[in-house]
Amino acid sequence: RCTTVYMVDRRTDMLPGLLTESLCSLVCHVDRCAFSVIFEIDSKTFKTLKVECGKSIIRSRESLSYYKAQEMMDDKTDKKPLTESLRGLLKIATVLREKRNLAGALTLSSPEVKFKLDNDSQNPTDVTEYKHVDAHYMIEEFMLLANIAVAEKISQHFPTFAILRRHPKPKEKEI
Repeated sequence: RCTTVYMVDRRTDMLPGLLTESLCSLVCHVDRCAFSVIFEIDSKTFKTLKVECGKSIIRSRESLSYYKAQEMMDDKTDKKPLTESLRGLLKIATVLREKRNLAGALTLSSPEVKFKLDNDSQNPTDVTEYKHVDAHYMIEEFMLLANIAVAEKISQHFPTFAILRRHPKPKEKEI
């Protein structure tokens, strides 16, 4: 299995459900062993000042869907510490995304759709586009930041074993 495959009426997950839904998921108030990448980021320039990688234990305080996190950030009356933290992370992620794009980052996003199925025949009766919210992009940005940091560490410490993927330059379209 190399990727999750989405079909009209089901999906085939990249990893077994026991791993993705239980053992490797952050569950509210449950300790989880993890390998964490911790960043210190300048609050004015948004430059990374320090990166630490290491084994850790994570205990999540809340279990939030993307949409719940977005709802919290959008509610201007919500001043809870968790909500304010989410807003701060979104601000950082937005700046990091802009910097990546200005540096020539390639954005590969195609619309995702979901189907409504007839209960009896299981035939599709409607199709709608999956709505992406800022919370999706926030998580994506920090995942990219962590992946880049880990790749750099691996490359520095194990240069003869590091596998780097290099993409060819995009081809110009022929007229």
